[in-house]
Amino acid sequence: MPLGHAPGLTRIAQVFGPSDAMLVVAALEGAGFRVFVPGFHTLSNVQYLSVALGGVPVMVEASRAIEAAAFLDALETEQVELLDPDTFDLTLEDDLPPPRPRSLLRRIVESAFYLLTGTAPALRGRYGRKPRDQSVSPMT
Repeated sequence: MPLGHAPGLTRIAQVFGPSDAMLVVAALEGAGFRVFVPGFHTLSNVQYLSVALGGVPVMVEASRAIEAAAFLDALETEQVELLDPDTFDLTLEDDLPPPRPRSLLRRIVESAFYLLTGTAPALRGRYGRKPRDQSVSPMT
């Protein structure tokens, strides 16, 4: 079956680069559409063949194809209602302490581990530590 013919799906765009495909998919998925891009990984790996292959179709459900195409056209003409950035809460609520610096011995062990196994140790830092309990005061 050719890439552009899938039952229940309609092609609404044709892209020739992986970045274009990612932008179109992100916009459509953000607007609530279910998107299917057959051949995206081929496009990512052999981008120089994108013109020879005819690009990659961006497909959505046939029942919402007209709406999705109109949405993409609105993005091209900048007729999309943008949200006011002042409505978002921009306060930083970072209650996690900064990660402790690693000792020289620890860094040497991690480097040796990487050289021997080819894998990095588990990440630490922002999500690896529990926040300090501010309600408990230290005894002096």
